Amino acid sequence: MKTTIFKLLVMAVPLIMMSCGGQQNRSTDTSNKDTTMVRDTTNKNAALVNNTEAASNKDEDFIKDAVSGGLMEVELGRYAQQNAKHPRVRNFGAMMVRDHSKANDELKALLTQKNITIPATMDDKHHDKMTDIQKKTGADFDKDYMSEMVDDHDKDVDKFKKFAENGTDPELKSFAGKILPILLMHQDSAKKIKDALK
Repeated sequence: MKTTIFKLLVMAVPLIMMSCGGQQNRSTDTSNKDTTMVRDTTNKNAALVNNTEAASNKDEDFIKDAVSGGLMEVELGRYAQQNAKHPRVRNFGAMMVRDHSKANDELKALLTQKNITIPATMDDKHHDKMTDIQKKTGADFDKDYMSEMVDDHDKDVDKFKKFAENGTDPELKSFAGKILPILLMHQDSAKKIKDALK
């Protein structure tokens, strides 16, 4: 009888040990799953933050460039009105002052509404372009100014079109879409005047 009980105990111990080991493995598996879930959630949150930052950076870049470019267009337009030799160039300068002043005011109002700080001056890139062109006089000024207006509007059209399609802020996208036809008209006019000055 004692031998039978002993044999049963000897057989039962490995079974109990295996059973405990299985439980331990299962709890380890669960903790691994929990860790994996936490890691996945953290990665998703990090990706969401990165996407949000990228989106806000895209908006910020558009705003800075649009404000700076708009200020340059107005300043160079004023200069062209007073200093251009050809009447079509003077008229184009007047159109730049009128249209870009209006667009600048609309953008400033939108940014103020959103509590976004508005750059007060143009960036170095636009300022340097402006001062280089203002050094010219007469027919040389007319040619350089109109050449810059063609290049500048080519870039603006591309930038505003992309932002109107892919920007993140709906109101800024709407602004870009509204201004795009005006930029296309400026681009077409600048190319015709540039060709006429050759």
